[in-house]
Amino acid sequence: MLASPRQTPAVLAAALIAVALCTVPAALADDGAAHAWLERMHRAVEELNYEGVFVHVHGGRAESHYVVHRYMDGRVSERIVSLDGAGREIVRHEDEVTCILPDQRTVLVEGRRELSPLVSALPASADALGVHYELLLQGQTRIAERPTEILIIQPLDGYRYGYKLWLDQDTAMPLKTQLRDETGEVVEQILFTSISLPEYIPASAMAPVTPTEGFTWLRRGSAEGHDGQRVEWRAARLPAGFRLTSAAVSMMADSSYPVQHLVYSDGLAAVSVFIEDPQAEGDWTLGLARVGGANAFSLRHDGRVVTAIGEVPARTVEAIARSLEAGDPHEAPDGGH
Repeated sequence: MLASPRQTPAVLAAALIAVALCTVPAALADDGAAHAWLERMHRAVEELNYEGVFVHVHGGRAESHYVVHRYMDGRVSERIVSLDGAGREIVRHEDEVTCILPDQRTVLVEGRRELSPLVSALPASADALGVHYELLLQGQTRIAERPTEILIIQPLDGYRYGYKLWLDQDTAMPLKTQLRDETGEVVEQILFTSISLPEYIPASAMAPVTPTEGFTWLRRGSAEGHDGQRVEWRAARLPAGFRLTSAAVSMMADSSYPVQHLVYSDGLAAVSVFIEDPQAEGDWTLGLARVGGANAFSLRHDGRVVTAIGEVPARTVEAIARSLEAGDPHEAPDGGH
């Protein structure tokens, strides 16, 4: 799904990345052991079969979800159902994600696995974190009646947030994650209240339970996007470590005009940039704004509204938005901050 900066935080949060830590007491293990736990976690969250209930807290709201995750013959599928509100449902098969929104009578299909709130709450592999984060282990505790190791991912500059992860000691499955901002405040949290890890989950468990007859289906465009249009904007300067990971032209769920969409990531944090069509009309809030657990910065550029949004410090989204210029998005930026 392509989420507009004008949409609700719940929908917008699905398009973004999330969850982790900040200020850390003394670590209890070396960096190599922490990296090994992070790599185990990545294998666990994809290659285990599991079923459970987790609570997603963000933007001052808490929402309960049921999840069932299946790994069979090297292929991943997953179904997540909101147990509150309208009962949104997300079904993932490999990298294709289908979001069923009963309250909007809409089905959104995208080729981005991080639209899953569980996947988006996890950091990238240790190799992708480079020199911009420090990984530490910080002791043990219990979550959902299971012993866990506590893993800290500490940012080394002011352009990104950090993580705190509670990993199951037997499997490295993340049972609790927190994203904390530069002041130590928890921006987002996911906590499993119950979980089971069966050896086998049938394919039938992946079938959506929400009827979609009469719903509008929307599919996110490719880089050549809507009616053959291409992305024609780039960030001229990026904070160190950030790079382009996606460029597409797509229709918005709440607009008659296509939007150009860029995603920049350092392997952990991600920033989405939306460039509105000049003909689009809307009540935009320019400058800095808070959208759920994310920071957003909007400005007008050559008759278009440009918005950068992500679960990163305000200075990061502002720096990226202000650096936007016309050009090939795949062209290398001039240099980091």
